[in-house]
This record gives sequence, structure tokens and C-alpha cells, in this order.
Amino acid sequence: MSITGIRFIPASAGAGKCTALILFTAIAWLPLMATAQQPELLDPEKAFRISTRALDERNVEVRFEITEGYYMYRDRFKFETTAGKVIADVELPKGQVKQDPFFGKTETYRREVRIRVPVTAGDSSRGSVKLRVTSQGCADIGVCYVPLEQFVEVRLRGGSSNAPAAGMPPSSSWSDGLPKALRKNTSPAPPAGSR
Repeated sequence: MSITGIRFIPASAGAGKCTALILFTAIAWLPLMATAQQPELLDPEKAFRISTRALDERNVEVRFEITEGYYMYRDRFKFETTAGKVIADVELPKGQVKQDPFFGKTETYRREVRIRVPVTAGDSSRGSVKLRVTSQGCADIGVCYVPLEQFVEVRLRGGSSNAPAAGMPPSSSWSDGLPKALRKNTSPAPPAGSR
């Protein structure tokens, strides 16, 4: 039967084929739909963003910005100098108690955590400290990361040295990028209006 160019198939003739085609299409799309609904896991450096600042010449603040949907374990933090000396007396704030499927009853942090880390008199006199910070966190979807080790360097307030830290390049001036022949005759520009 046909009405203005549209052909109708009687239910008895094509119903089985049409149902099979719809079912096959739905089954083929299921994995794609399931994948689209699952959130993508972030790299740990993006899920747990570290930053540091000097509080004074003897204390550093290590801050973690924790992405929504992720958390960090309070008892999984470790602070060492890059020489391997474990730093004691670190001030970790109280966390939220959680019954964790991986570690049992534990304290965790969400959104942000600020940790006070004391430094030695030797680091203070050098004007900077290099730290190895170890931490561990998980995503709410049930994935835990392996412990993450990050290295940071902090310039301390009141330090007596402005020398670069070992292994760090010395600071450069604007003329360092010029060819050698031009460098010897460079001098700062005269103040405006002095010509």
C-alpha cells in the first residue's frame, strides 16, 4: 500500500526485521552511552594541585587545591628534604573522618588543605629550601592513586643568601640573549626625557 510516495509495510511482513534492527542499534550504542556518562579521571597533579609559600624564615606552607570529586588522606603525607631527611613536627589540620573502602576509618581532606612545615636553621640561612612532598588521594568514583611524589623549592623570608639553589641556573639579565659582540656595549636605557 502506498500513499503519496510513502510505502507502508504490513505489520506481519516487516515487524520482526524492524524490531531486530532497533534492538541491534540499541545494543551497539550501549557501550558508547556508558562511556559518555563516566567522568574522565584527572592526572594526580591536576586533581591535587600543590603550591607553596614562605610563612617566615623558619616555616613554609604547603597547600593542596583538591578538585571537586576527589579527596586526600591525612595520614599519607610525608615531607623530606631532597637529601632524604624526614621533616618532623609538620602541622596537619584535622580532617573529616571517613570509612574508606581501601584504608578503613581514616581522615581525609576535600577542596583544600594547608600544611605548616618547619625548616631547619641551615635552610633558613641559605634563604631557600627544597622539599620532597609525598601524598595520596582518591577519586569519588572508587579509584585511588599510587602515592604521588612532588618536588618544590621555596624561597624563605629573611634568608641571608640570594645565591641560586644548587642545580638551579643563575638569574640572567636582558642582555644575555644578545650575540656576544653586542653584549659588551649594552647599558641600561637613559631615563625618559634625559636626551
